[in-house]
Amino acid sequence: MQYIEQLGPDNRDLSMFPGEYGLPYLGKTVEIVKDTLGYCNYHYEKYGPISRLDMVRNQRVLMCLGPEFNEAALFDPKGNFSAAGGYGSSLGTLYPEGMLVRDDKKHKRTRRASQPAFKNDALKTYVEMMNPIQERRIQDLPVNEEFIFYDNIQKTLMDVAAKVFLGLDERSPEAQKLNDTFERINKGLITPFPYDLPFSPFRKSLAARQELRNFLTSNIPLRRGTDRKDMFSRYCNAQDEDGEYLEDVDIDGHIAFLLFAAFDTTTSALTNILYYLGKNPGWQEKVRNELFEVKNEMPTFDDMAEMTLTEYVFQETLRFYPSVMILNRRTTRDVTVAGYDIPANTVIMLSPPFTHRMEEWWSNPHEFDPMRFSPERAEHKKHGFSYIPFGGGAHKCIGMHFAMMNAKLYLFRLLKNYKVTLRDNYNPKFMHVHLPRPIDGLPITLTRI
Repeated sequence: MQYIEQLGPDNRDLSMFPGEYGLPYLGKTVEIVKDTLGYCNYHYEKYGPISRLDMVRNQRVLMCLGPEFNEAALFDPKGNFSAAGGYGSSLGTLYPEGMLVRDDKKHKRTRRASQPAFKNDALKTYVEMMNPIQERRIQDLPVNEEFIFYDNIQKTLMDVAAKVFLGLDERSPEAQKLNDTFERINKGLITPFPYDLPFSPFRKSLAARQELRNFLTSNIPLRRGTDRKDMFSRYCNAQDEDGEYLEDVDIDGHIAFLLFAAFDTTTSALTNILYYLGKNPGWQEKVRNELFEVKNEMPTFDDMAEMTLTEYVFQETLRFYPSVMILNRRTTRDVTVAGYDIPANTVIMLSPPFTHRMEEWWSNPHEFDPMRFSPERAEHKKHGFSYIPFGGGAHKCIGMHFAMMNAKLYLFRLLKNYKVTLRDNYNPKFMHVHLPRPIDGLPITLTRI
């Protein structure tokens, strides 16, 4: 948090750009939360690729739409944009030491030390941890009766997080208590009143974050020197390029943020994948046939690399609804992007789903078409930053391969045993913030194959 506090005040003079600030205090927050993509479309059609608006607490923001802005802000070899400055007033309030709210050398040091926890050898170990949890949870799913999938997968992936990330028995009282703690933390991220006031959701989130911090920091010395394979233990034993352990505050910050980033995003992704497979039964059957071609009873790490159609479905789903609908950065100096002069210390807002639907880069962008990711078409490679479901550049999601692996393992079990169907003419409204998904949680019915 100290780094964020050292940043100067945000630039508030955006009068040279078109746009509309919105309501006092709230700005356009309600519209953005209600329909992120729709509001981006509205601004683009009315004002063009760059426009001004206010967000909660009267924060001035430039909405910057298109791959040119994505590339400038995310690739950013000259350090013109700060991730810490972009997220300091949001994620930084609860995850001040997370990797996403660090820049430059401090970010590079901790990311390098974190990488072994996401290498192939580590991922293979996580597969062994996840398998029995997913198996048990899928066996317990209701059959031939409708249930809300989002609620179910949320509990499943929370169990996975307890085991893989923290090394806990997912059914233990300690794991269940931490699940509750984690849920209370995340409620503070979506409140329009992020103030530490008595009985407020934000104060409850701050208290829950302290509970998680106490658990992590008290366990760091117990994990050091062990050969445990969970992610928390790997971080406790990670060393930087000078052979030094990460500081306790680093480990706490990164594990807490990874719990948020990996658990919630995969919950959203799997919910939306089943929505699209339910709406497109032909594609559901294609994926199922691919899964039956896997010779092993449970897919190995190498087997998952061959599940190409499943991967295309994953990628196409995240094209429509990336787990993070808005990416923020803040300029560190005056910078020119795509012919626009952006002043120093200006917070900018990027929209992955808007870029993912631009007709300049995608054929029939509103059509569910996973084969657009095949090598023959490779639409996602027409521009290096037209497809950014995991961000890009130095801050690109370090857990993206873990997320895809987690989803593939779950789909393998589910679709080999069950057909997924939706209600007739099902056409739900979608939540966009903080996780995109059908607003009703996706009611589905499973029938045995």
